[in-house]
Amino acid sequence: MTHGPDTREEAQNSQRARQANPCPHYPDCVPCPLIGKAYGEQLRFKRDKVREALGAYPRLTSIDVPEVIGSKEAFGYRNQAKLVVRRARHGVLLGVYRPGTHRVADVRRCATHHPLIEPVLEAVAGAIEDIDIPAYDEREHSGCLRHVVVRVAVWNRTAQVILVTKTKTLPNNRQLVRALQRVRGVVSVVHNVNTEPGNAILGPAFMPLTKVDALIDKVGPFKLRTRPGAFLQANIGVARRIYRQTAEWIAPREDEVVVDLYCGAGALTFHLAATAKLAVGIEESPVAVIDAKANVRLNGISNARFHAGDSGDVLPELHQTMGRIDVITLNPPRSGASAGARAAIIAAAPDRIGYVSCDPRTLARDLDWLAERGYEVTHVQPFDLLPQTEHVECVARLRRRTET
Repeated sequence: MTHGPDTREEAQNSQRARQANPCPHYPDCVPCPLIGKAYGEQLRFKRDKVREALGAYPRLTSIDVPEVIGSKEAFGYRNQAKLVVRRARHGVLLGVYRPGTHRVADVRRCATHHPLIEPVLEAVAGAIEDIDIPAYDEREHSGCLRHVVVRVAVWNRTAQVILVTKTKTLPNNRQLVRALQRVRGVVSVVHNVNTEPGNAILGPAFMPLTKVDALIDKVGPFKLRTRPGAFLQANIGVARRIYRQTAEWIAPREDEVVVDLYCGAGALTFHLAATAKLAVGIEESPVAVIDAKANVRLNGISNARFHAGDSGDVLPELHQTMGRIDVITLNPPRSGASAGARAAIIAAAPDRIGYVSCDPRTLARDLDWLAERGYEVTHVQPFDLLPQTEHVECVARLRRRTET
């Protein structure tokens, strides 16, 4: 059988792509669609993505988008792995679903994972085989172990393993913990229960199987304690630069009050508290707020406070109680700031707003909304938080227009 020119060329291109690609799982794993492209090309693609998002709104077309600030590590940066567990004829699979299927591609040797993650995953797979822990079968909704989540604290090279089961018990968990603790760096093992079918990875119940139930990493000068279930940035090196940039642009003064919406465990709040009179964080996740309050004590910070609740509900209460709020920052999920949070920001009328975004489209939507209501967008800076992916993080600075 002979191949036509197009078929032969496609085969040659595919072969060259495989040879040039540092990922051993290419092309079965799709979370890194830009892998194989030169890093400079990736950064240009992401800059264009931000420009396109802002360009969809006439009020934002004049905003200059500078070059994307890249990651020091284009590989080996990701400090988290969230993998499906399946049992196949040739052994245990720890991976992701192949595109458009429910078949699992084993990706335990992912090139973007922090170097500590692979030996942990190898230990998990070996322990499952040796101890004979039944893997979950989504078709029958049977079996036990559904997912494995590995979180790494880059600062002190420690790791936490979260074992997610369908059942309320984890068979032979003591043997499993001993096997995992033989891996250098593993300090915490946690059992999570998720009884519901579907794509959600974690359930609501966490049960520590070791004395240590949290990781401590450093984000800039601040130590950050996070337990399983709390949000953790996947690239701490770039996260440090994002928080530092936001604090520099917002530049809270010693007589100013700052409110940080969607604050997580407090990383940005602490950067702002370093120069402000008072920094108040608002976070919907009760787990993250407990961690944030613990981090206040861990870092010896006296001018940071945290409140649990929806930003759209808590911010008006704070505004009524405190009166003047000089600066507001926010770091919402991909869906952007909620309508209630946006309305509360306008009602509080801060002098400056710092917006950290993980989605250029919702960022542009919210910037346009704020611009229509009296705020000028002075700066937008994109960052490459997740190299090899299409994800791009941005920091925007806004200031309230003064009437003339």
